[in-house]
Amino acid sequence: MAAKRSFVSGVRCGSPGRWLVGLLTAVAVCLHQAVRARAEDVAAYRYENYHEDDARMFVETQTFLFDTHLSPWLTLKGTFVHDAISGASPAGGPPPSQVLNPIPPAFGGPTGPFSSAVQTSEVHDIRWAASLSPTFTWDNQRFTPELSYSREHDYLSVGTAFNYALDLNEKNTTLNAGWSHDFDTVLPKGIFLSDKAHKDADEILLGLTQLLSPKTVLTLNFTYGNSHGYLDDQYKGVLFNYIGGMPNYQDPTQPLGLFPENLPHHRNRYITYLALTQAVTPLHASAEGSYRLFVDSFGITAHTVELAWYQKLGKRLVIAPMVRYYEQSAAGFYATQFNDAATPPEFYTSDYRLSNLQTITGGVNVTWRARDWLTIDAGFRRYVMQGLDGVTDQSAYPAATVYTIGARLWF
Repeated sequence: MAAKRSFVSGVRCGSPGRWLVGLLTAVAVCLHQAVRARAEDVAAYRYENYHEDDARMFVETQTFLFDTHLSPWLTLKGTFVHDAISGASPAGGPPPSQVLNPIPPAFGGPTGPFSSAVQTSEVHDIRWAASLSPTFTWDNQRFTPELSYSREHDYLSVGTAFNYALDLNEKNTTLNAGWSHDFDTVLPKGIFLSDKAHKDADEILLGLTQLLSPKTVLTLNFTYGNSHGYLDDQYKGVLFNYIGGMPNYQDPTQPLGLFPENLPHHRNRYITYLALTQAVTPLHASAEGSYRLFVDSFGITAHTVELAWYQKLGKRLVIAPMVRYYEQSAAGFYATQFNDAATPPEFYTSDYRLSNLQTITGGVNVTWRARDWLTIDAGFRRYVMQGLDGVTDQSAYPAATVYTIGARLWF
């Protein structure tokens, strides 16, 4: 399930164009000449273009990363992310054509035509995010604290994290333990929030990476997460069919009259992740399969299966096709519309992301080692989401195409 995100002020999004290739080349040459002697350090740039069908949502993401060894016992890693988002997102409720009109046109009711697509609202935002994490190595142990910051027009997040790794069995076994906490502030920019609200989130991870043979690696992780505070989306609403005993009807010239959703103030998450990587030496390739089980206190159970193949061609080229399938059940309080607002259920939402759905993702990534100190990669993904409950209109679910291009330098 995709994480909730809200968007506000607008930006005109462009495309990378020829300047991107020139910039990457210039940066690569300058960095290579300036710090050629330090071959263990890494600097990287990545551009991602996400756009949904029917011009619904458009997102450009630029990520900068560095990872440098300051001493044999200390490394420092940092990331900087810039997102530019524009488009439209479902606001909640069913399409107007599915809302019962109890007042005939002869008695003053609307005559239509009624839209057969879900109602959407314009969303625009710019997001800035950064993180910094040193790693301290002592014998066979690694300690990694992290500090992160993210800012949108309507959302502010400050995060802390700590990870501990222990290598055993001549580094054939690695144990991991991690904890993170996010301090989030939601700023009132949508119509359903009048004052700023707060949310806190914790995650605890226990993991194992085991070399089963010289060609086989097993990864097993368990994660517990807890969020509490304001968990609603201030831009998502629900439709009540009866308001104060009077039927609600749709005027085709006006948006549906929506009420703010009401989610529980606590959410527990339990995640199990299993991955197996197998080298296929005769083909100069490797295969990776993974399975992820997600269960939460909202009543959602989700399964993710992913398969990837990494094929080496020659000495410098790797092609990696992949396919991923995801399916989830609905939250226990999800519906496309509800009855009398005077006697509502305890919790309610019409956010399609909490419905019974599936997504299928397929794509390919190409990595080219242009020089010993420079790697360039490009990727393509096709993402399709479908509802499975037979009630939520399919126009709520997006299909998207994702393109990526990036470069990584060793110096």
